[in-house]
Amino acid sequence: MNNSFVTKIIKYILSIFLTIIIVYFLFKHQDPISLVNELKKVDFNWIILSMIFGALAYVSRGLRWKIMLEAIDYKTSNINNIAAVSIGYFTNLFVPRAGEITRCTALNQKEKIPLNKLFGTIIVERVIDFMALIFLLLFTIISQHKIIKDFYLAIKNQNSETNSKILLFFASFITLILIIFLLKKQIKKLSFYEKIKQFIDGLKEGFKSVGNIKNKTHFWIHTFIIWLMYFLMTYVCFFSMSETNHLSLIDGVFILVLGGIGMVIPTPGGIGSYHAIVMIGLAVLGVGYISF
Repeated sequence: MNNSFVTKIIKYILSIFLTIIIVYFLFKHQDPISLVNELKKVDFNWIILSMIFGALAYVSRGLRWKIMLEAIDYKTSNINNIAAVSIGYFTNLFVPRAGEITRCTALNQKEKIPLNKLFGTIIVERVIDFMALIFLLLFTIISQHKIIKDFYLAIKNQNSETNSKILLFFASFITLILIIFLLKKQIKKLSFYEKIKQFIDGLKEGFKSVGNIKNKTHFWIHTFIIWLMYFLMTYVCFFSMSETNHLSLIDGVFILVLGGIGMVIPTPGGIGSYHAIVMIGLAVLGVGYISF
C-alpha cells in the first residue's frame, strides 16, 4: 500500500469525521419527532423545482467546459461534457474535492484529452467562479451591511478561536512558501520535478483557453446562467416553508453567498458545513435560531 493511497484514506476519514462533528452539533438539541413533523409541512414541489434548476446549472457548466476545451483545439460532445460534470458532482458527495479528478478522468477516457490540460481548464473555471462569488459577496456587503455585521457577530459568538485559527493558517502558509524558496535548488534535482513541470505546462495551456475562446459571448452567458440557476435553487426553496416565504431576493443572494462559502469546507458534498453556515444565516435573517 503506497503512501499516496494511505494519505487519501486519512484525508477521507478526517473529512467524514469533520462532517459527523458538524452534523452532531447542528442537531444535538433537535427533537427528532419535531423535526419529522416540520418536514411534513414542507411543500416539496418547490424542492423539486430547485433540483431542476440545479440540473440546468450542470448542463450549462458542461457546455461552458466544452467551449473552453475548443479554445485549446479539442472537440468534445455536449453529452460527454455534461455527463463528466455530473459524475464529478456525484463523486463529491462521497469524497471531498475528488469530483475534479473523476470529472477529468471520465472525459479523458471518452475524448482522449490529456489530463493536465483538462485540469488546467477546471482551475480556470474555479478562478472564474471564485470571482463571481466575491462579486456577489461584495454586493451583499454593500446592500446588507447590517446583516453581514450580525452574521459576523453570530459566528464570533459560536467560535471565539476563529481569529487565532486564521492567523495560524496564514503563518503556516507563509512558512511553507519560505521553505520552498530556500530549498528550490534541491527541489529541482528531485526526480519528480520534471513531471511536475510538465504538469504545470499543461495547466498553463488550460489557462490560455480563456484568452483563445472564439465564442466569448456564449461562454459568459453560460457563466451567468450557472450562477442564476444557483440563485434560483436557493430562492425557490424559501417558498417551500411558511417560515421563509417572506424572504426577499436580496436575502436569497445572502444565503447563496453563505452556501458557496460553506461548500469550500472539505466535507463530502458540503454536508454539515453548508447546512451549518446556512442555518446561521437564516437565524440572522430572523428565521429560527441555532445553538451549538
